[in-house]
Amino acid sequence: MHPVLLHIGSFELASYGLMTALAYAAAAWYLYKRLRYIQLDKDTFWNIIFIAFVSALLGSKLLYLIVSWPEMGATFAQRLANAVKDIRYGFVFFGGAVTAIAALLVYLKKKKLPVLKTADFLIVGLPIGHAIGRIGCFLAGCCFGKPTSMPWGVVFTDPHSLVAREYLGVHLHPTQLYEVLANIILFFVLQHYYKKPHKNGAVLAMYVIGYSVIRFGIEFFRGDFRGEYILGLSPSQCIALAAVLVTLVVMRFLKKDASHAG
Repeated sequence: MHPVLLHIGSFELASYGLMTALAYAAAAWYLYKRLRYIQLDKDTFWNIIFIAFVSALLGSKLLYLIVSWPEMGATFAQRLANAVKDIRYGFVFFGGAVTAIAALLVYLKKKKLPVLKTADFLIVGLPIGHAIGRIGCFLAGCCFGKPTSMPWGVVFTDPHSLVAREYLGVHLHPTQLYEVLANIILFFVLQHYYKKPHKNGAVLAMYVIGYSVIRFGIEFFRGDFRGEYILGLSPSQCIALAAVLVTLVVMRFLKKDASHAG
């Protein structure tokens, strides 16, 4: 594909970085245009976006390092060197989601904002941003799939792509595009449901369960290193299962009163 979109001297415009920036911008723009649905002033809204952006980057990078650490070298020095070699790549979405949610919970509590109601509003924009971000993965060749004989298999040939060397020129499952399509569908489902009368926290719960199911299924088609497996499941699949179970338990404690988003 096209891991580098533009070369100007020593400067490189990486497709992954560009699409990640566009992803955050798209999610922020979508929510900003709908601030009328919730009592959030503009300054608070942009503070939320900034906190989500920084904490998600840190958390997703941290989980990637934890999961991939055994594969990053034979010695501690080699692993550390590979960890900081190119910080533009190597992120795990679930790590970013957990840290962003935790950071936002602290901020919303500090601002004395309704946590679940605000979370329902914010979460609708996440899948559309995530879908755009996965296009960046596709262009860069990261998060690639296993070999396939299906007619929609994709072939990566650029030696600068992040596809494993043994998979260059091989037809692979376009797992990045699977997730793009799944996130777009999830976005429209959440957008539709948000406009209906709903319990505070219900949209957030729907997202967590929906994305966890998506990720659990797509993991079976991933061809990159997935970390150490537990009972035949990757770390991301274990996190997805845990997220669903926790969400189902928490949903039992949601307040009975319904709120209409408008």
